[in-house]
Amino acid sequence: MSQINEASPTWNLWPDEIKILVIDDEQDILNLIRLSLEPAGFRILRTTRPEEGLDLARREKPDLLILDIMMPGLDGLELLRRVRRHPALAKIPVIVVSARVSSADQLRMLQIAGDIDREIDAYVGKPFDPGFLLKTVKTVLLNHRDFLLAKKQGQTHGVVSAPLIH
Repeated sequence: MSQINEASPTWNLWPDEIKILVIDDEQDILNLIRLSLEPAGFRILRTTRPEEGLDLARREKPDLLILDIMMPGLDGLELLRRVRRHPALAKIPVIVVSARVSSADQLRMLQIAGDIDREIDAYVGKPFDPGFLLKTVKTVLLNHRDFLLAKKQGQTHGVVSAPLIH
C-alpha cells in the first residue's frame, strides 16, 4: 500500500478543495454534519430537498455526497440511483447517513453496496459521533484519491476528464 506524504500532488487536494454535498430532510442533521466537517476545512453544500440536491450535484459536481435514505418525495435510494446513472456524477463517492440502523437495515445497505446503480461507499447510523463521521469521510476520500486527482486535473485544464477509480 502506498503512503501519502504531504509533498505528493494528491495531498494538495486535501481538504481545502474538497466539496461535500449533504442531502438530508432534517435541518438539525445538516447543521451537525456541517459543524462536524467544516472545521476540518471541507466546503459543505447542503439542502433538505432531494430534488434540489440532485440539481446541486449536477451543477456543483461535488467530491463527495452524503445523503439520508428516508426523505419525503424523492427518497435517498432513488436519488442515489439517479446520481449513479448521470454520466458526470456516476463516480462520486457516497456516504449514507440514516436512522435505519437495525441489523436488517445494515444488511440491506451491504446489498445495495453491490448494486452498481445504487453503490455506496459507507453507511453511518444516526445518531452518529461527529468524530466517527469525520473519520469515515476522510477514509472514503482517501479510497477515492485517484478520482479526486483526475477530477482536479480536469478542472485545472478546463477539460472534463473521466474519473479514474481503482
